[in-house]
Amino acid sequence: MLTVENLTVRFGGLVAVNNLSFTINKGEIFGLIGPNGAGKTTCFNMISGALVPTSGKVILNEKEIQGRPMFQINGEGIARTYQNINLFKEMTVLENVMVGQQSHMKSGLLAAILRTSSQRKEEMAVMEKAQEIIEFVGLRHRLADDACNLSYGEQRLLEIARALASDPVLLLLDEPAAGMNPSEKMELKDLVLRIRSKGVTVLVVEHDMKFVMNLTDRICVLNYGEELAMGTPTEVQNNPAVVEAYLGGENIG
Repeated sequence: MLTVENLTVRFGGLVAVNNLSFTINKGEIFGLIGPNGAGKTTCFNMISGALVPTSGKVILNEKEIQGRPMFQINGEGIARTYQNINLFKEMTVLENVMVGQQSHMKSGLLAAILRTSSQRKEEMAVMEKAQEIIEFVGLRHRLADDACNLSYGEQRLLEIARALASDPVLLLLDEPAAGMNPSEKMELKDLVLRIRSKGVTVLVVEHDMKFVMNLTDRICVLNYGEELAMGTPTEVQNNPAVVEAYLGGENIG
């Protein structure tokens, strides 16, 4: 589904990601891990369109998308969450998820002002879909609450719900388990597996090694912007170079 080919980005004399290549198959949960500063979020930003690569390609379903605006890439089927929660805090849970469908809405500004019948019909469909997604992630009881009044874990779930609203074929999760307690992490793992069961491929960046090892099908390990290892969770966990990069020779997982 996704091919990252010789992806490189430079900031002046700093090479943040260097000649990185990997593929993600349809239906996979693919992990991207590495020590702090390894280039994981920078890679995410190039795939999602937040950052233009210096060189290399990002190919989604045989179509090159690198360097295109984020809204266009979202329209092609890539949605993402953020390391730092990025919600419309003064809008309700329902409104936040409705906004996530914007890239697929057809009614323009004039139709919204005039409240045409087609615009009202589309708005109702958007609202119904948003409610279904909110229920899917387990936030039905917070439907009318402002996002700022949700707990930290609930805000993480809301951001995932908003991303799902754009009907992605590939969902990018940037440290989704950060700040969650063990119970919330178990619920998150179950949610990601249910998302995959709906036909959505998932790429996840995460620091919690136990969470990653128990969730993903394959993992790419970055170190100083380059691939250090690639393989199944077991292969990566037992790779001496990975263990050394993380913990100076101690076991991980």
